[in-house]
Amino acid sequence: MMMRRFPATLAVIALVTAMMVGGGQAANAAKPPVVIETVASKTVAKGKTVAIKPLVKARGSDVKIISKTLTATAKGVNLKNKTSLRLKAGTYKLTQTVRYQVKERRSTTLAQYEVFFADCKVVKVITDDVVEARMAIACTSDEFPGSQAFTVDMEWVYCDADSYLDHLCSWDEFVDGASFWSGQSTNGAFTIESFAEDWLTPKAGEKFGAIGQVTAKSMKLTGSVWSKSKTLSKAQTLKVTTRK
Repeated sequence: MMMRRFPATLAVIALVTAMMVGGGQAANAAKPPVVIETVASKTVAKGKTVAIKPLVKARGSDVKIISKTLTATAKGVNLKNKTSLRLKAGTYKLTQTVRYQVKERRSTTLAQYEVFFADCKVVKVITDDVVEARMAIACTSDEFPGSQAFTVDMEWVYCDADSYLDHLCSWDEFVDGASFWSGQSTNGAFTIESFAEDWLTPKAGEKFGAIGQVTAKSMKLTGSVWSKSKTLSKAQTLKVTTRK
């Protein structure tokens, strides 16, 4: 008897498990990054119009709304891609459209000796010895995603004859009497040099352009970037009635 009932018991367990898993997946389904709310019916005085604006909001700080527009159609009415509308009494097909971007995680790997240009900002000066400093910096670049945080040791270099002969600066920099900050990341992954025209004090909040070169075998960087533009629309029937 037990042998005949066992397969049926397994079938019941499998069915319950499938229902639980399916229900869990539905409950955990990703919510859309933007919400388009339904525009409620409106009333207006006879011969007047009512203003209609898009009802759109983003879910969280990782969503950026680029544009939100309205299209309204009815007999004799064809208003397209408007940021707002004024409608008189009638029944309309109303469509709200939003263009938006979301933040995505991306990675890139820079090869050994690869050069990159970056816009950097001093986040914190850890140690400062007048012409030498250890700094926490944040940099953005076309060569890597998002904003990257680094800790660097840099020193002030004045392009005099000795610096030129030691290959610390170019002939043009020597002729111009240029000065800049030069050093490397504390983990030894890359060297870094500020542009000569960007003087460093250094102090928190100071911005400077920099050129870096990877000295490690490779350097993998991961960051957040804005996605390509995405579009979401919602259509509804909107009734605008005359107030009695």
